[in-house]
Amino acid sequence: MVTVLHFLELRSFFHQEEIGKPFPVTIEKLAGIWHCTPRHAKLIVRKLVELDWIEWKAGRGRGNVSVMTLHADSDDILLAEVKLQINKGDVQEAMELMNRYGKVAAKDQIMDWLSEGMGFSSQLASQSVSPQDILRFPVYRRIVTLDPGLVYYHFDAHLVGQIFNTLVQYDLNSRSILPSIAHSWESSPDAREWIFYLKKNVLFHHGRELTAHDVVFSLNRLRLYPDTYEASWMFRDIDQLITIDDRTVRILLKEPNYLLLRMLATIPASIVPEEIVRQDEKGFGEKPIGTGPFQLVRLTEGICILEAFPAHFLGRPQLDRVEILIFPELDTGRLKEPNWASVMVSHGVQSKALALKEAVIQDGQDWCDTEAFFSCCNLLVFNQWKSGSHNHLKFRQALDQLIDRDQMIADLGGDRIYPAKGFRTYHPVLREVRARENEQPCHAQIMSLLQESGYQGETLRLVTTAYHEEDALWIQQRCGEYDINLAVDVREPWEFSNRDCLPEHDCQLYGNVFSSDQISELEMYLQRNYFLPAFDESLTLAINKEIGLTFQEPDRLAREHHLARIEAMIKENYAVLYLVQKKTLASFHKSLRGVSINSLGWLDFHKIWFQPDALQQQL
Repeated sequence: MVTVLHFLELRSFFHQEEIGKPFPVTIEKLAGIWHCTPRHAKLIVRKLVELDWIEWKAGRGRGNVSVMTLHADSDDILLAEVKLQINKGDVQEAMELMNRYGKVAAKDQIMDWLSEGMGFSSQLASQSVSPQDILRFPVYRRIVTLDPGLVYYHFDAHLVGQIFNTLVQYDLNSRSILPSIAHSWESSPDAREWIFYLKKNVLFHHGRELTAHDVVFSLNRLRLYPDTYEASWMFRDIDQLITIDDRTVRILLKEPNYLLLRMLATIPASIVPEEIVRQDEKGFGEKPIGTGPFQLVRLTEGICILEAFPAHFLGRPQLDRVEILIFPELDTGRLKEPNWASVMVSHGVQSKALALKEAVIQDGQDWCDTEAFFSCCNLLVFNQWKSGSHNHLKFRQALDQLIDRDQMIADLGGDRIYPAKGFRTYHPVLREVRARENEQPCHAQIMSLLQESGYQGETLRLVTTAYHEEDALWIQQRCGEYDINLAVDVREPWEFSNRDCLPEHDCQLYGNVFSSDQISELEMYLQRNYFLPAFDESLTLAINKEIGLTFQEPDRLAREHHLARIEAMIKENYAVLYLVQKKTLASFHKSLRGVSINSLGWLDFHKIWFQPDALQQQL
């Protein structure tokens, strides 16, 4: 790698020199290019000569200049090095090399090579007697953690769902609870006592059988440490966790909770091996061990590799291996996949997914499309734990009115599809709130609200990620038209998973996928890294009252009524501004079977299988 860099730096400096044509140069000049001593420069020259990348004729005596001839093409060397780094998993370093030294033609070559390796392939592994089905695809985000108790972002949660299992699982389509690690369960009439019976021979990836002690440890880990695990709210009503024997767990609650089963099916409630977590709890997010259909075999900044777990208690996945290449933002170039047989999900990477889709359409007869309209919307969440202009209801109301959602969609386009009215499309409780939203405010009304709020030109500090920067800057410009000073602070995504990592701010701009799931909604209202900072004291009391009634309500529709009341209160207080709804688009090759997009907007790897090429040609 170091020698390659030396050659690329040399070629970049002497870019006007022709290959095969000698030109004069001094050792002192080379030492300056490589930022080293003349003695070290001579060693570098000797290495490049040995590789036959250059020819060197040293000048003898004073005043005689040395002569160099370039033999190798820097594009070929660059391409070989980028391939090597990507295959090693050093994706970020490879892309930095390409962007720094690659000319347009070289970048096209590299992107073409990458494209050929993307998607589904069936290849013979080194120690395998039969071909392995491998899915390789790019993502444009960092994996923050794979610890189910700490997971925050949807893609991280999706991967955790492939590596771990929960006691029970939730089927979104039927809205029913299904067995998973527990094969059956029972509860008392008042829903305060629950008993779970575990399946036999549920194995962790390191070979040990799961027991009731792992279940108790996993749930206690969340509920006993609320400052560490944001999801601890789900199990705060547990009074006792008891292991009756190795395969039976009793849970005693302080109050009735008809949502307990649904909570036990969430990602944070995944069952972890006690001794592994105790051994290195901080490192568990980088080296997770679960019972899931896939096990992690490699995780670096540039690549994440999952392999099928043969002993999975629900059956081995048909897919053998998943390779996820983690790319930094690319300023130029695009991946072209005219023939890759895999799935492309645009959720969260819309501009790049459109580029991929354009390439796919060239071979459109072999492709299928599916659109999933999740209630994924951008949100402006105010921080009531900090004093400022945003504490005033009239100020937040003015901001809500000056943000013209239709104009934002028209100006920014992309995956923004329609103005957000809230999480739910309609509910009778929200009728009055929605009626007021349809009123078109004028400039004078907005200025009047700002005057009533007592705003004096103070700076409002908004924090967001690079993905939402475009929306934030649009809002900043809009605020400027009303003489509101808005400062935009773009931070790294991992900082949002722990609110304490963020700088002092008045509001946050981020997106959330809402899947019409009651637990997902309660999560937004009860965690510090979601809506909780947006509630002042009186609103917090009112919301907590409704949440308590929600837990104790056995009827799903009645629970929906309580949740709609919470959303109405949030909107009436302008504590959170719902901005625009987004969509998820997936394109997949006709050979791909078992395609289903889960509640997180991603595809479940363990459901995917591929039709053989021979059958594709016959059909």
